[in-house]
Amino acid sequence: EPAKGEYKHMFGHRRYVQVYGTNAAQSELLRINPFTFPSTIHVLEHVDRFIEILNVCWPMYAAMPAMLKEAMLEAYESCGWDLTSSTNARPIYPNFHDLLEALERVVEQSGFSEEVKSNYRCSLGTRVRSLTNGLNHQLFSGEELSPEQLFERNVIIDLSRVGSAEMKSL
Repeated sequence: EPAKGEYKHMFGHRRYVQVYGTNAAQSELLRINPFTFPSTIHVLEHVDRFIEILNVCWPMYAAMPAMLKEAMLEAYESCGWDLTSSTNARPIYPNFHDLLEALERVVEQSGFSEEVKSNYRCSLGTRVRSLTNGLNHQLFSGEELSPEQLFERNVIIDLSRVGSAEMKSL
Protein backbone atom coordinates (compact mmCIF):
# COMPACT_ATOMS: atom_id res chain seq x y z
CA GLU A 1 0.00 0.00 0.00
CA PRO A 2 1.29 3.54 -0.63
CA ALA A 3 1.58 4.19 3.11
CA LYS A 4 4.56 1.84 3.24
CA GLY A 5 6.48 4.36 1.13
CA GLU A 6 5.58 6.96 3.73
CA TYR A 7 6.85 4.67 6.50
CA LYS A 8 10.15 4.47 4.67
CA HIS A 9 10.41 8.26 4.61
CA MET A 10 9.35 8.62 8.25
CA PHE A 11 11.40 5.81 9.82
CA GLY A 12 13.80 4.46 7.20
CA HIS A 13 16.59 6.92 8.02
CA ARG A 14 16.87 5.66 11.60
CA ARG A 15 19.91 3.49 12.23
CA TYR A 16 17.89 0.68 13.83
CA VAL A 17 15.47 0.39 10.88
CA GLN A 18 16.34 -1.52 7.71
CA VAL A 19 14.47 -0.77 4.49
CA TYR A 20 14.23 -3.36 1.71
CA GLY A 21 12.59 -2.47 -1.55
CA THR A 22 12.36 -3.07 -5.27
CA ASN A 23 14.77 -0.39 -6.49
CA ALA A 24 18.43 -0.85 -5.57
CA ALA A 25 19.04 2.87 -6.13
CA GLN A 26 16.53 3.72 -3.38
CA SER A 27 17.15 1.01 -0.76
CA GLU A 28 18.70 -2.40 -0.29
CA LEU A 29 17.01 -4.85 -2.64
CA LEU A 30 14.43 -7.24 -1.22
CA ARG A 31 15.63 -10.74 -2.12
CA ILE A 32 13.56 -13.81 -1.30
CA ASN A 33 13.21 -17.32 -2.64
CA PRO A 34 9.57 -18.33 -2.22
CA PHE A 35 10.57 -21.97 -2.63
CA THR A 36 12.32 -22.03 0.76
CA PHE A 37 10.44 -22.90 3.92
CA PRO A 38 11.17 -23.57 7.61
CA SER A 39 12.14 -27.09 8.64
CA THR A 40 8.95 -27.33 10.73
CA ILE A 41 6.86 -27.24 7.53
CA HIS A 42 6.59 -30.32 5.31
CA VAL A 43 7.59 -29.77 1.69
CA LEU A 44 4.16 -30.95 0.51
CA GLU A 45 2.42 -28.44 2.78
CA HIS A 46 4.62 -25.69 1.40
CA VAL A 47 3.91 -26.68 -2.19
CA ASP A 48 0.15 -26.68 -1.56
CA ARG A 49 0.30 -23.22 0.00
CA PHE A 50 2.56 -21.89 -2.73
CA ILE A 51 0.20 -23.18 -5.45
CA GLU A 52 -2.73 -21.52 -3.64
CA ILE A 53 -0.86 -18.20 -3.65
CA LEU A 54 -0.04 -18.48 -7.35
CA ASN A 55 -3.63 -19.49 -8.06
CA VAL A 56 -4.83 -16.25 -6.46
CA CYS A 57 -2.24 -14.12 -8.27
CA TRP A 58 -2.72 -15.64 -11.71
CA PRO A 59 -6.04 -16.57 -13.28
CA MET A 60 -5.79 -20.33 -13.85
CA TYR A 61 -8.29 -22.63 -15.46
CA ALA A 62 -8.86 -26.34 -16.03
CA ALA A 63 -5.72 -28.39 -15.31
CA MET A 64 -3.35 -25.44 -14.89
CA PRO A 65 -3.07 -25.62 -11.07
CA ALA A 66 -2.54 -29.40 -11.16
CA MET A 67 0.14 -29.14 -13.85
CA LEU A 68 1.88 -26.33 -11.98
CA LYS A 69 1.83 -28.40 -8.78
CA GLU A 70 3.23 -31.46 -10.56
CA ALA A 71 6.02 -29.32 -12.03
CA MET A 72 6.77 -27.79 -8.64
CA LEU A 73 7.01 -31.21 -7.02
CA GLU A 74 9.34 -32.32 -9.82
CA ALA A 75 11.48 -29.20 -9.29
CA TYR A 76 11.91 -30.09 -5.61
CA GLU A 77 12.77 -33.68 -6.48
CA SER A 78 15.32 -32.47 -9.02
CA CYS A 79 17.01 -30.54 -6.22
CA GLY A 80 17.25 -33.73 -4.13
CA TRP A 81 14.13 -33.47 -1.98
CA ASP A 82 12.45 -36.64 -0.74
CA LEU A 83 8.82 -35.61 -0.88
CA THR A 84 7.66 -38.30 1.56
CA SER A 85 10.07 -37.53 4.38
CA SER A 86 10.50 -33.83 3.49
CA THR A 87 14.27 -34.15 3.65
CA ASN A 88 17.16 -33.14 1.47
CA ALA A 89 20.74 -34.16 2.21
CA ARG A 90 21.85 -30.86 0.68
CA PRO A 91 20.06 -27.65 1.67
CA ILE A 92 19.12 -26.81 -1.92
CA TYR A 93 15.81 -25.30 -2.95
CA PRO A 94 14.46 -24.82 -6.45
CA ASN A 95 13.81 -21.45 -8.05
CA PHE A 96 11.56 -20.22 -10.85
CA HIS A 97 14.09 -21.33 -13.51
CA ASP A 98 13.89 -24.88 -12.12
CA LEU A 99 10.09 -24.67 -12.09
CA LEU A 100 10.04 -23.50 -15.69
CA GLU A 101 12.22 -26.44 -16.79
CA ALA A 102 10.05 -28.91 -14.90
CA LEU A 103 6.91 -27.33 -16.32
CA GLU A 104 8.15 -27.91 -19.88
CA ARG A 105 8.65 -31.61 -19.08
CA VAL A 106 5.28 -31.99 -17.32
CA VAL A 107 3.36 -30.38 -20.18
CA GLU A 108 5.22 -32.42 -22.78
CA GLN A 109 4.56 -35.69 -20.92
CA SER A 110 0.87 -34.95 -20.40
CA GLY A 111 -1.72 -36.86 -22.36
CA PHE A 112 -3.24 -33.74 -23.86
CA SER A 113 -3.48 -33.04 -27.56
CA GLU A 114 -0.74 -30.93 -29.12
CA GLU A 115 -3.06 -27.91 -29.25
CA VAL A 116 -3.91 -28.17 -25.55
CA LYS A 117 -0.23 -28.75 -24.68
CA SER A 118 0.64 -25.63 -26.64
CA ASN A 119 -2.01 -23.64 -24.76
CA TYR A 120 -0.69 -24.81 -21.38
CA ARG A 121 2.92 -24.33 -22.41
CA CYS A 122 2.18 -20.75 -23.42
CA SER A 123 -0.14 -19.76 -20.58
CA LEU A 124 1.77 -21.34 -17.68
CA GLY A 125 5.19 -20.86 -19.24
CA THR A 126 4.61 -17.15 -19.78
CA ARG A 127 3.49 -16.66 -16.20
CA VAL A 128 6.45 -18.51 -14.69
CA ARG A 129 8.94 -17.02 -17.18
CA SER A 130 7.85 -13.54 -16.10
CA LEU A 131 9.38 -14.34 -12.70
CA THR A 132 12.76 -15.31 -14.17
CA ASN A 133 13.76 -12.01 -15.75
CA GLY A 134 14.13 -8.33 -14.96
CA LEU A 135 13.21 -7.09 -11.51
CA ASN A 136 11.39 -10.31 -10.64
CA HIS A 137 14.58 -12.29 -11.22
CA GLN A 138 16.46 -9.99 -8.85
CA LEU A 139 13.78 -10.20 -6.15
CA PHE A 140 13.11 -13.93 -6.39
CA SER A 141 16.70 -15.11 -6.74
CA GLY A 142 18.34 -17.90 -4.82
CA GLU A 143 20.47 -15.35 -2.93
CA GLU A 144 17.85 -14.45 -0.39
CA LEU A 145 17.89 -12.43 2.77
CA SER A 146 17.94 -14.56 5.91
CA PRO A 147 14.84 -14.94 8.08
CA GLU A 148 16.73 -13.07 10.81
CA GLN A 149 17.29 -10.10 8.48
CA LEU A 150 13.59 -9.95 7.64
CA PHE A 151 11.83 -10.95 10.84
CA GLU A 152 14.16 -10.40 13.80
CA ARG A 153 14.88 -6.72 13.14
CA ASN A 154 12.95 -3.52 12.57
CA VAL A 155 12.25 -3.80 8.86
CA ILE A 156 10.18 -1.88 6.35
CA ILE A 157 9.47 -3.64 3.07
CA ASP A 158 8.78 -0.89 0.59
CA LEU A 159 6.57 -2.04 -2.29
CA SER A 160 5.40 1.45 -3.17
CA ARG A 161 7.32 1.41 -6.45
CA VAL A 162 5.70 -1.83 -7.67
CA GLY A 163 2.94 -1.02 -10.14
CA SER A 164 1.44 -4.45 -10.78
CA ALA A 165 -1.18 -5.71 -8.33
CA GLU A 166 -0.19 -9.23 -9.39
CA MET A 167 3.42 -8.57 -8.39
CA LYS A 168 2.40 -6.99 -5.08
CA SER A 169 0.30 -10.08 -4.33
CA LEU A 170 3.31 -12.33 -4.77
